[in-house]
Amino acid sequence: MIDEQLARGWLRALAPPPIVAPTTFAETQIILPGSANAMPGPLRLTAYQREPIDAISDDDVEIIVLMLASQTGKSTVINAIMGHCVAGDPGPMLHVSPTGARSEEFVRERFDPLVSSSPVLRGLIGKGQDTRKGSSGGTNSLAAKTFPGGQLSFASSFKADELAARAVKYLFLDEIDRFAASAGPEGDPIALAMKRTKTFEGKGRKIVIVSTPTSRVGSRINQWYLRGDQRRFVVQCPDCGNSAPFVFENLKWDEGKPKTAHLSCDGCGVVIDEAKRRAMIEEGRWEATTTGEPGIRSYHITELSSLFSTMASVAQNFEAAVTPEAKQVFYNTTLAQVYDAGTEVELSSSELQQRAEKIAPHYASTLGFVSAGVDVQSNRLEVTFLGHHADQTFSVLNHLKLPGDTSGDAVWQQLDAAMASTFTTSDGRALPVLIQAVDSGFNADQVVKFVQSQRRKSRASYAVKGKAGFDRMPLAAGGRLKGQLKLLLVGVDAVKLAVQKALAIDDLSPGHIRLPDHLDEDYFAGLASEQLRSRVVKGVPRYEFFRTVRRNEPLDCLVYAYAISKHPYVQAAIAKPSAATKPKPSIQESAKRLVALSQPMR
Repeated sequence: MIDEQLARGWLRALAPPPIVAPTTFAETQIILPGSANAMPGPLRLTAYQREPIDAISDDDVEIIVLMLASQTGKSTVINAIMGHCVAGDPGPMLHVSPTGARSEEFVRERFDPLVSSSPVLRGLIGKGQDTRKGSSGGTNSLAAKTFPGGQLSFASSFKADELAARAVKYLFLDEIDRFAASAGPEGDPIALAMKRTKTFEGKGRKIVIVSTPTSRVGSRINQWYLRGDQRRFVVQCPDCGNSAPFVFENLKWDEGKPKTAHLSCDGCGVVIDEAKRRAMIEEGRWEATTTGEPGIRSYHITELSSLFSTMASVAQNFEAAVTPEAKQVFYNTTLAQVYDAGTEVELSSSELQQRAEKIAPHYASTLGFVSAGVDVQSNRLEVTFLGHHADQTFSVLNHLKLPGDTSGDAVWQQLDAAMASTFTTSDGRALPVLIQAVDSGFNADQVVKFVQSQRRKSRASYAVKGKAGFDRMPLAAGGRLKGQLKLLLVGVDAVKLAVQKALAIDDLSPGHIRLPDHLDEDYFAGLASEQLRSRVVKGVPRYEFFRTVRRNEPLDCLVYAYAISKHPYVQAAIAKPSAATKPKPSIQESAKRLVALSQPMR
């Protein structure tokens, strides 16, 4: 009769090893070495590192794309995945670096120290399934590592022979935007390496593609990211519950003082300090923004969502990026965005300022009506008054900066006084502001209050919100702001392009925008603060605006003033001019009229 305890022992010995999640393995078995980490010791993963690591064991995922900024711990993600594959699900593996030197650097400075400090990995690397007496039967070199059940090889994107050898189950392509354009006469190194996974296609193969993007048209990592489901790391505002990624456009700070940097919530405008940002990140999650190709899961994250960076650091890096080369580095490594210096319309702030002319206070007789565009920030309002001429040209009549806390009433009272301004033309007409657009992206409660107060004064005022996308109408109806006010959506991409083209017109042909000579240098820098750049998506050019100067409020105000002039109210109003817009009679005409009135009736 078989002993029960002995039978149980046999069963335990024959049972398959327990299935351990990759993140569980990483946090229980990987020890970070002091030689390559600021915080050595047992690995503790961040919220945004977990899902990409666990994706390696997801049966529905074959290709994992990581378009990550610097200071987000992407090396840790790669090492954790590789460690799990070595210990938990072994098979033939290949890691490809841009160059041979980078490959050796990765092994010496990253992988080998990690193996040495982690007992489980140290006990496996350099061992093989077949052993000889007095030998481990394994390999542990800069070019290859063996372990029970598989082998890890290291290759350069420049060497075709290293990319086209034995079949591999796990393929790691590291910093692919720095890969060779072609591995000699063999062609694309990525395609060559992927051919090695064909044997395992549909049988557990995994391909991990990692890089920060570059400026090259058709950035490889960007193309792969767009082929996937384009996941963004979303955080939730603890004040209003709004969920959205942290974006650079919402990072605010006092110029020259990056330590004052803070984020603002898109939903309620609340200030997010460093402590709140870190807490929000720990509770964050990944969300897919599209369907993508089957089996491809893609991730994008910036330094603003990193626990290894700070908002002050991002602000400081942006302020330091004063040359095109430095801006290239900032957008690529800090924001993980493709940055291309090419632009369809090139505007120079100095050239715009040089062609500025005297416009105020005697405005041209061709001036037909005035529109206003307001940009709302936490500590100020800015407003542009745009004149529309009968010859289809435009004039920036004035631009005001109104400092003050926009959550209070005082600064809005200043804006109310500004909206009461009139512009007297050379033929004696006093033109009021015909229509105004007020940005509702910040302090929306105050925007609702202001717009309603303007309407009580019979002023045509509208709350607007910018929406990206060149396929959008310049002005369209939206939902309701705070459930109280109809919202108008401005197709900012199309309008910005129209405004930039208008600013680029040198002569007085239709569309030309005259600029006043009484505004300061910052205003003209703000007009030239954004550039249109193209990138290729699946062979099709895609255009996006990128900010090159931090203060872009003058451009935003001009865009809103331009867009709101397309409102149907404008055409109806100018068809019936008010008494205030009628030309005042000259002294001679008034004298003749008095003489005529004094004559006796016949």
